[in-house]
Amino acid sequence: MASLSRPVSHHENPRRLPARRSAPLAVAALLVATLAGCSATNEITTEKAYAASDGIRTELGSLTFSNVLVLTTEKGAPGTVLAAVSNEGTQDSHVTIGQTGTSGLRSITVKAGQTVIVSPKADATVDLPSVEAAPGGLEGLTLTSDVGGSKDVQVPVLDGTLAEYATLVPSP
Repeated sequence: MASLSRPVSHHENPRRLPARRSAPLAVAALLVATLAGCSATNEITTEKAYAASDGIRTELGSLTFSNVLVLTTEKGAPGTVLAAVSNEGTQDSHVTIGQTGTSGLRSITVKAGQTVIVSPKADATVDLPSVEAAPGGLEGLTLTSDVGGSKDVQVPVLDGTLAEYATLVPSP
């Protein structure tokens, strides 16, 4: 009796089908492993603190100084400091902000867990008698704390060109 079965071509070989179906899965698994490795070796930048505004950000012990900058009309004219000082510690801190090489101009108390805004329109102000740098330059400030020590920083000097600072610039 003749066989009703026909010869099986290599395309229909049942032993080859699983290998063909598993190839895309192997490629996908390799791709997932490769991409997962990228996040393991590269820092996640959204978890890093950074200065999101015009001024600088720095830390001094349990204190964080954010958006620190100086406003003035021109080199040699009076200026004012803008900043936000946050105390993440468990005790109140006394902060002094002054030009580098001079004694601090104003002592500010930052209570534990609180933030103090330094600005001419806030409770804490730090006025500079004469700014050494012109707008667009950098001014040296010394930040001092009774719990965090002292740090010299270079902060941007801006004028009233930007609308948000126009009413805060001291008159010459």
